[in-house]
Amino acid sequence: MNVVRPAPDLPEWTVRRSTRARRARITVTDDGRVVVVLPSRAPTGVAETLVRHHEPWVRRHVAMALARRSRLDARPPLLHGRVLEVNGVPHAVLHQPTLAARAEVRRSLDSDQHGLTATLEIRARDAAAATRVLETWLRAEARRLLTERVASVAPVMGVTPTTIAVRDQRSRWGSAARGGSLSFSWRLVLAPPYVLDTVVTHELAHLRHADHSPGFWALVRAHAPRTDEARRWLRANRDALRSALD
Repeated sequence: MNVVRPAPDLPEWTVRRSTRARRARITVTDDGRVVVVLPSRAPTGVAETLVRHHEPWVRRHVAMALARRSRLDARPPLLHGRVLEVNGVPHAVLHQPTLAARAEVRRSLDSDQHGLTATLEIRARDAAAATRVLETWLRAEARRLLTERVASVAPVMGVTPTTIAVRDQRSRWGSAARGGSLSFSWRLVLAPPYVLDTVVTHELAHLRHADHSPGFWALVRAHAPRTDEARRWLRANRDALRSALD
C-alpha cells in the first residue's frame, strides 16, 4: 500500500489495490486512517478524485474514529478498575495477585439508589492469567444468557434451533445455518440486554427467512421492537466491544 500525501486541503490517504474490487471505494479504519481501495487497473488519480468528492464524509468519519479511539484510550487499565457492562450491570474489574496455581473470578453484587452494580475480583498470579480467566468467565456468562434467550424466544417465533455456539466472531455478531445451528459472539454479553435480544431474534428469524426480505424484517421487528436502536448501538460501540479486554 502506498501512502499519499495530498494537497493541504485534503486528508492523507492510503491506496490499496484489489483484484476483487469492481469499483473504487473509501474506508476509514478504526484508528482513523483513510484507505482507498482501487481495482487493479484503475488509474491512481481515481483515488484523489474519490477523496475530494467525498471529503465531508471522509473528514466526518475520521473525526468519529479518532473520538472513539480517544475514549478507548482514556479507559482505566483492564485489571485496575475498568468497568465492564455485563448484561447491563456495571462490573468493576479488579486484579488480586495470588500465588495459587488456579486462577478464579469472584463476583460480588451490590445495589444502591442508582441500581445494581458488581465487582469482578480476579485472583490470578499475573495479568496474563487474569485476563485469560476473565475472558473464560465472560464466555461462560455469554453462553448462559444466550442459551436462556434462545430457549425463551425460539418457541414464540415458531422455530427450533439445533445447536448454539459461542465464539469470538470478528465480522458478525451472530449467524444461522439452514440446519438450525446458531453462532454468536461472546462479546454480546457486554452489550445492553435489548441488544443481545435483538441479535438472538435476528438469527432465529433466519431459520424462517434465509434472506433479509421485508418478511424477515417484519418478523424481527415483531419480536424485537428496538431493532433499529440496537443496530445503531452496535455500530457506535463496535470498537469498544472488540477491545473490551485490551
